[in-house]
Amino acid sequence: MRGVIMETFSVKFKAGSLDLAAIVTAFDHHQQFKVEMITREPEPIRLKRSIEGNWTIIQRGSRNLSDIDFESLEQSIDARLVEIYGVKTMLVLLDFSESSLNAADYAAKLTHQLQTTKMILYHSYESLVMPSNTIEMTALKKELSGLVAGRTEVEVRSDERSLISAVNTLVAQEDIGLVITGTTGKNQLEKVLIGSNTIRLVEESIAPVLIVPPGANFETIKKVVFACDLRQVSNTTPALAIKTFVNTIGAKLLVLNVDHHEESFSPESIGELIDLHELWDKEEPEYHYINHEDIATGIMEFAEQQGADLVITVPKVYGFFESMFHRSLTKKLAYHSRFPLLLFKADI
Repeated sequence: MRGVIMETFSVKFKAGSLDLAAIVTAFDHHQQFKVEMITREPEPIRLKRSIEGNWTIIQRGSRNLSDIDFESLEQSIDARLVEIYGVKTMLVLLDFSESSLNAADYAAKLTHQLQTTKMILYHSYESLVMPSNTIEMTALKKELSGLVAGRTEVEVRSDERSLISAVNTLVAQEDIGLVITGTTGKNQLEKVLIGSNTIRLVEESIAPVLIVPPGANFETIKKVVFACDLRQVSNTTPALAIKTFVNTIGAKLLVLNVDHHEESFSPESIGELIDLHELWDKEEPEYHYINHEDIATGIMEFAEQQGADLVITVPKVYGFFESMFHRSLTKKLAYHSRFPLLLFKADI
């Protein structure tokens, strides 16, 4: 069963010759909406937005709005949702290893495609028991300021808070749309600590996490692979967030399903296939269904063959993250290290 998530925001829209403001409360992962002109309005407007982005008026309210007025309202809500899921502010995690510095370089160049207005560099030295290096942070800020988009502001933060707690606090305070991190530390101790933190970060971060491997050099993202399974597609896929990201960067989308038991076309999966197409057809993606005995390897080999620039997945859906980062698969991770991985939370 889908969880009920509420979020309230304001919008402005045209109603005839009038400019109106409304309070919108979103439920059910931004598929149900209550619209009020005043708080606790007795007869609010109620709208439904399908996973494909189509609107239905459930209750017209007491304001006598025309169909054209409702279209204006719906367009305003759509625009606000793009802002909510956009990446106006990104958070880059630093430990001053080559991997994290490469991730920071990648992030700075990505600001152009994402139209980011603020990039925050954050260094948590709690787990490594070492002081913040103000000189290094200042020098890095200056260097990255020359790489970011013209209107992107670069800020630096450093403190002793635990990494996960600090990340989620900053995400909430700064309205951060994306957390970016590398994968390894500077020495063996740090590699263990950072690797463990990376796994925890993906599990606990309230924002999407982009993991940039050491060998990844930024190139304009033109092709994205979204790897998914065929289980509870419509209930667990954070489609609006993924669509907003892909549309903002203007990339071609490839939807990929990998299995190794030939379950993709079993009777149980037919309904899931229909849901998958209903969810993504408007984006005009390519659909690919392949069999491979190892899901992670299958995904990365496919991405390599297709010349993809980025892989997106939802870790809790089928344990992809664990298969990529389990210690026994270090060689596999190194082999596949050129692809940045963007991980979204499942809708549950």
